[in-house]
Amino acid sequence: MYTDFTGKPFKFEHCWEILKNHPEWCSGELTKQYGSKKQKTVDGSFIDNPSPPTSTTPGSFDTIELDSLVNEDINSNGVVRPQGRKAAKEKNRRMNDDKGVIEVLNNLHCTIERQIDFNREKLELKRETLKLEKKFRERNQRMKERKNQELIMNTDLNKLQPVLRVAYEKMQAQIMKEWEKDGLFGDVFYSEILDL
Repeated sequence: MYTDFTGKPFKFEHCWEILKNHPEWCSGELTKQYGSKKQKTVDGSFIDNPSPPTSTTPGSFDTIELDSLVNEDINSNGVVRPQGRKAAKEKNRRMNDDKGVIEVLNNLHCTIERQIDFNREKLELKRETLKLEKKFRERNQRMKERKNQELIMNTDLNKLQPVLRVAYEKMQAQIMKEWEKDGLFGDVFYSEILDL
């Protein structure tokens, strides 16, 4: 067949005997006549082939499709072709890149979780601090009120004018009632007042 087309005998018959059963040579992809936009001929030139040829020409068996050689591991005949070195390296590089991205995302997720936990603890501490500050302010306010009440209670009423004396007596009575409610005198004082 080769001799009919070229007029010369096929010089590599011994190679063909070895390679004819290998998957890459069994594929029908090598002898396709159309399907790719560019085809490489045996002499190395490229021809455009957008549609299937209408008739077979003697040179149609000498073309090799460039795109078909780059296809995935399974050819149209279902023959599994082994993965090449470049493809294996590229696959490993992609897997490593994917692992790196996944690792970065996991680290970011852990960091965000830690930040959320830290913010919760910080918020809880702020709440507790605000409660303590509120209690402290209330206590300080009560202490100021008590000091003012003690000043009123310790005031000598005999030295005051009669109008002020009446006002101070009313304030002292009100202070005494508040102190009784707060339990400042204890049970002994309260029982003594009831006895009177």
